[in-house]
Amino acid sequence: MAKKKRSKAKGCSQEQTKELATKDEEAPPVEVKTAKKKRRQKEATTEKCATIEKEPEKDKDKEKDKDKDKDKDKKDDKDKKDDKKDSDAKKEDKDKEKDKKKDKDDKTTKQKKSEHHESDTHTMVSPAKTTVAAVTAKTQTTRTTIEKADKSTEQPDETVDADIARMLICFPWYHGLMPRDEISDLLLDDGDFLVRKTDVGGRPKYAISVMNKGRIRHILFNYGDKKWWLKDLKNSNIYNVVQQHIDTKTPVQADGTVLIKGVMRPDFYILHDHIEVGKKLGGGAFGDVHVGKMKTGEKETIDVAVKKLKGAMNKKQRAEFMKEAKLMRRFDHPNIVRMIGVAAQEEPVMIILELAPGGCLKNKLKDNPDLSKEKLTDFAIGGCRGMCYLAARKVIHRDIAARNCLLSSKDEVKISDFGLSVADTNVLKLDKLKSMPIKWLAPETLRKGEFSTKSDVWSFGVMIWEIFAHCKTDPFPNMNNTEAKAKILSKEAPMSAPEGTPDLIKAVMLLCFTQDPETRPDFEGLFKILAPNETPPMKPVDMALFETYSVPAGTK
Repeated sequence: MAKKKRSKAKGCSQEQTKELATKDEEAPPVEVKTAKKKRRQKEATTEKCATIEKEPEKDKDKEKDKDKDKDKDKKDDKDKKDDKKDSDAKKEDKDKEKDKKKDKDDKTTKQKKSEHHESDTHTMVSPAKTTVAAVTAKTQTTRTTIEKADKSTEQPDETVDADIARMLICFPWYHGLMPRDEISDLLLDDGDFLVRKTDVGGRPKYAISVMNKGRIRHILFNYGDKKWWLKDLKNSNIYNVVQQHIDTKTPVQADGTVLIKGVMRPDFYILHDHIEVGKKLGGGAFGDVHVGKMKTGEKETIDVAVKKLKGAMNKKQRAEFMKEAKLMRRFDHPNIVRMIGVAAQEEPVMIILELAPGGCLKNKLKDNPDLSKEKLTDFAIGGCRGMCYLAARKVIHRDIAARNCLLSSKDEVKISDFGLSVADTNVLKLDKLKSMPIKWLAPETLRKGEFSTKSDVWSFGVMIWEIFAHCKTDPFPNMNNTEAKAKILSKEAPMSAPEGTPDLIKAVMLLCFTQDPETRPDFEGLFKILAPNETPPMKPVDMALFETYSVPAGTK
């Protein structure tokens, strides 16, 4: 019977089964039991086993429920953190958008101010201007005006801009990158005009310069929706806009300014396509000098020197570079490097010069220490002759030195590098001497910042020392700039002539080193001493040919 009950308790644990078996053994023997009592015992035992078996499952379910609650709490915390991060990110994005919008507005404002400055009327003539002038309190009209103004600030991409420049070269009234200060003598009558390329805020722009009532107007072309316009007439091409204004006599400004006659490019304007640039010869403040060839006919070319503007410079730098070209094209003398022309239609701007195959005078002297005294004297006379020609035309070179003289195929000295030169003035005074060659400067220049043809005479004396020293060292050997400056201001002869210098040359050098510029001889006086049998270069009949340019910044 015990065996039978243990089998029926199958599914209980070992301890539970043992407990039941023990109870069965302790029970008093029963002889007579009813079927009803046996059934009750069986049911009780089965129920107890089932209860004992389910209790661990309930505990497990409780643990699972607790774990689920913990996971839910963690998930809720994570969701809250994520929501906060999203909120912070959105706020940060909004702040960035506000900053971008503010930067864009500031940039637009600066661009518009810069564009206004380019025009001499300080306004851009565009459809937007006309609309604003007629604005009423109507909101829609104001909105339309602003939209038009925004479109007018569009800019063609670089490829389109390059195509425009190449196309405009075909028209004689297109003057390329010529600065506005260089065209004042080209526009003489009302209606005379030319088109040029400029930059506003570092961005390329096209402008038309036109004479009206004795005053030159500089007006920017507007660009938007792939069309160009000045005032009312729009077209996809700048040259068609110009032609339409000529044909219809439609004013380009509200004051009635009209286009009548396009002014042709001068003969000294040379196309980039006609220039072949070769190896580099040297460099200066604004550009590098290269050997080159210039096309002069269908198959004819000549050897030239090409001075290229360094990189894409701003308007002020470009104007300084072109000022040198304007000055040089007025010179015609065998001891001055001749300017052939200027290529200003596109970047880089280039000055085309006669080629001096003999190279730099300084290099010639250093590489040939055995040159005769007669040869060295010829170098000094040639330099003096060239400076005599410049001084007679009231040109102050400001940088006379052996490094700035070139030689022809016959070793004839040619004055070059007019990047610092000025014309049509007796004295140029600078507040600061920035990047100037101290050892070549005159006492009055170091004391008061004054430059004149007399200060050029002092510098010429230093160049004579260089010639007869064969440029073995810089002037004032074994002295730094501070020591050399003190020597120049000492009111004594700053340097003695190099050993072997002819007495005549010694005397001329000492005259150049006269402390007082008033008593210092001029170039004509020096030339008469150096070449007594030769007539000095003639003075020009008309000094108006050598008018000056804008005075450099920092001058008085």
